[in-house]
Order: sequence, then structure tokens, then C-alpha cells
Amino acid sequence: MPTRILLGPQRPTTNLPDAAKMANLGDGPVAVISAGWQEAEGDIDDVRALVGRNLVDLRLYHRAEEVFAADDRLRAAYRERQERLQELQRLYQARLRQLMIAARAMLRADGDAELLAAEQRHALSQLRALDRHHLGRVQALYTGYKSAISTDESAALASHVAAINEVLNDCETLVVTGGNVVVLLNRLRLFGMQPALLEKNIIAWSAGAMVLGKQIVLYHDKMAHGRRDPEVLDLGAGVIRDKILLPDASKRLRRNESLRMGLFCRRFSPATCVALDSGALLRFEDDTLTAAVDARRLTRGGGLVPVATS
Repeated sequence: MPTRILLGPQRPTTNLPDAAKMANLGDGPVAVISAGWQEAEGDIDDVRALVGRNLVDLRLYHRAEEVFAADDRLRAAYRERQERLQELQRLYQARLRQLMIAARAMLRADGDAELLAAEQRHALSQLRALDRHHLGRVQALYTGYKSAISTDESAALASHVAAINEVLNDCETLVVTGGNVVVLLNRLRLFGMQPALLEKNIIAWSAGAMVLGKQIVLYHDKMAHGRRDPEVLDLGAGVIRDKILLPDASKRLRRNESLRMGLFCRRFSPATCVALDSGALLRFEDDTLTAAVDARRLTRGGGLVPVATS
């Protein structure tokens, strides 16, 4: 059974060496995906020292740039798809804003408890329906561009996918770093990395952990220009099927606002929203959570409690 170890940010607490020991890496090389670091992709000397193993970076970010430079048709289709995805996200945000205002108003309201409970449930159901609708639109867009952005249509993409698979054949374990979660997700999708993510042992942190969940939720209650309501970006790789991973949550969530925290939890139920702060660790053996260190989950009441193992 594959072992998956998810970590919080590696600053100020660095627990990657602990994860490497826990993962039983074997004798072969370890593949690294650092595409979320964008232009800094491949600067993995620190990671190599912490893991203490021979690491091979898959170069997904720079491989994508090489594919775009070699294939004008694919580059045009990819750019068009990304622009349409961004427009879908803007439309979703506009609708989401009003539903979030209404849901918070219902949760704050005073009055007949029985009457209020029905309205609160309906407000939550509207949020969930919009999230499902948005995910459906996003997946339909991917389907619409599937043939144009594929190895069947692009020799350059096929060549890089073959090279990646050749490296992966010798690696039992993948290390997935943090960085820009959107860039990381796009590169994983472009090179068809989901089968490898489902089959290999994985150590991942921050954005790398985020993309492994059931779906990817963007959130930040403490932005300089105001709060950002939690918004669904896309489906994750589905490696960790019943969790939504929230890296650096203590810096991003207003933990003292129980109404906002409780709404976050209830909106995405039955998935568990897990805060992965620096120093946190979750270990899964296949689908079973076997270890949890300093990881906490959001509760319906708006609190944070330790994650319990299965």
C-alpha cells in the first residue's frame, strides 16, 4: 500500500527529515515535483540535504515552457482554456459573494429556532450547490479541450510525458513541494500525473499537500485588501479523498471568529477541513490515517481540534 505523508510549511519548523525516515524510502532514487516554485524549480539542494537521498527533479514547470515553445497550436489552446477558466472563476466569485453574505446573516440571526434552522440549512445547501455547479463547469471546460491539449495531438508533449514516465519507472516515491498551487495543479494536469500520484509513495507539503485532496479550496481571511471567502478552485488529485487540506491555516484564518470557521466546516462537510500549520504531519497508509502530529480539523462550532487517527 502506498504511504502518503502530508506536511505543513517547512518554515519555521522543518519536519521533512522526520517524514523521510517515516516513509521508508527504499534504495532507489526519489522523484521531485517542484513546479510550484516556478522559475526556482529545480533548486532542491536544501531538500536533497534534508531527505538525504538522490533526488531527480521532474522539471514539470520548465518542461511545460519547452512544450509551449515547440507547439504553437497547443500553446494557443492552453492559453484559451486558462483564460476561460479564469473567467469562470470570476463569475463564480460574484455569485459566491452574495450567497456567503446571506449564509452568514442566517447563522447570526435571532428568532424562532425551528424556523431559523430550516433557513440555515437551505443557505448552506445553496452554497454547496454553487460549488458543485462551478466544479462541473470547470471539468466540462477541461473535457472540451482534452483533444487539443493531448499527447495524441502534440509530439512535443508526448516526448516529455515519455521522459517523465521513464524517470518514474525507477522511483517508488514522489516528493511534492509547495509554491503556487495553481501553477502546480496546471503542470500536474498537463503531464497527466494523476496515475503516478495515486500509485507512488508521496511526501508533500503546503501547496503540494493541497493538490492531493478531494478538492482545492482557496482561502485567506487576512489579506491586505480584505477578506477572501473560501472558494473552490478545482478538483484535487483525489489521493486523499475525504480531506480538504488548508496549509498555513493559523496565518490565514481568523480563528477567533467562530461563525466564519463553523461555516467553512459545514459548507464542505462530509469532507474534513484539516489545518496544516508548520510542524504538522499526517501519514496515510493507502486510505487509512495512521499518524497525526499537530494537525487540527475545523469543527461545526467554529473551533479547531486535533485530528484523530483511524
